[in-house]
Amino acid sequence: MASIIALEVVTPTGPVVKVDVDQVEAPSVFGEFGVLPGHLPLLAALEAGVVRYRSAGKVVAIAVSQGFAEAGPDRVTILTDAAIDGTEVDTASVKADRDAVTKQLETVSADAGNEYEELLRKRKWLDAQLDAARESGKN
Repeated sequence: MASIIALEVVTPTGPVVKVDVDQVEAPSVFGEFGVLPGHLPLLAALEAGVVRYRSAGKVVAIAVSQGFAEAGPDRVTILTDAAIDGTEVDTASVKADRDAVTKQLETVSADAGNEYEELLRKRKWLDAQLDAARESGKN
């Protein structure tokens, strides 16, 4: 049985993370799941949130937007629209964007359909960035 997992996080612009890890946690649409070496095959739809991985005793948090994860005994591949390491998040800018999106949500009815859903997705992505930053020690 494998003792490490090859983690790859890929966005439309290319790989963001490519590293060997001990453990991976990711946010699926049905809740968070974890992957250890030897995991059974899994395919999961992801929602915006924080992917955490542990390597050499250090935990790293990265924000991901919606996407998909494929896991197996020795590999996890995450395909997502966007991803950023929590240490690289510009928290002031993200907080300002989140406030603006929240104001927009207050003026748009849930019956507005696509516009409302897009604003919710955007806010989840901004929340994910702030969560990853906080977990990485940024305020």
